[in-house]
Amino acid sequence: MTQLTAPTETPSRSAPGFRRRTLVGVAVGFLVLYGAMMASGGDFEHDAKLADVTDHFGGISERASQIGSYAGMVLVALVLFFGAGLRNALRRSGATWTADVVLLGFGALAATFASWGVIDAALWRAVEYGDESAVRALLVLGDVSFLPLMASMIAIYVGSGLAGLSSGSLPKWLAVPSIVIGAIAPLGPLGFVGALLLPIWAVAVALTVRTDR
Repeated sequence: MTQLTAPTETPSRSAPGFRRRTLVGVAVGFLVLYGAMMASGGDFEHDAKLADVTDHFGGISERASQIGSYAGMVLVALVLFFGAGLRNALRRSGATWTADVVLLGFGALAATFASWGVIDAALWRAVEYGDESAVRALLVLGDVSFLPLMASMIAIYVGSGLAGLSSGSLPKWLAVPSIVIGAIAPLGPLGFVGALLLPIWAVAVALTVRTDR
């Protein structure tokens, strides 16, 4: 007696083209919002004149402050999505623990960006309330908030470069400079090189990382 059995279903996987389009789309969104954040943000040192800070944040309406804060959180989410997508692509070409470091680096970067958004929102409120001591304290906090950025740049760039070289998932012309950029991240102002290049680097990675394995 012949026994009929239902065909075994295998989990569907998205096509490589779809995976790349998704990763590139997230990278482009990251680029746009990152550029908007850099263009609209107020970069004040801890010893900035309170009058300058008041003029900057006093000219921002409550609605604009809220929209900016919400857009910042969208940027944080895009960072997390891109980090997870890049880790997945790096691991498709071969199991490597450095791909996990990349994801953790993007997680640290997302936390850093979120802290910047919180500090800006708090500064707006402190200026609105006329609390000069709070404004000064937040300026000091914002002035040292770049420190976690260094750690995330090391993890993202060095992790991606090493993973790309070991698995062949990234071209050498991109993997090697990534390691160099990550290596100079702790060197004071040079750490901002990686931060400035990050959204452009993310688009380049999304366009070149192997997604066909």
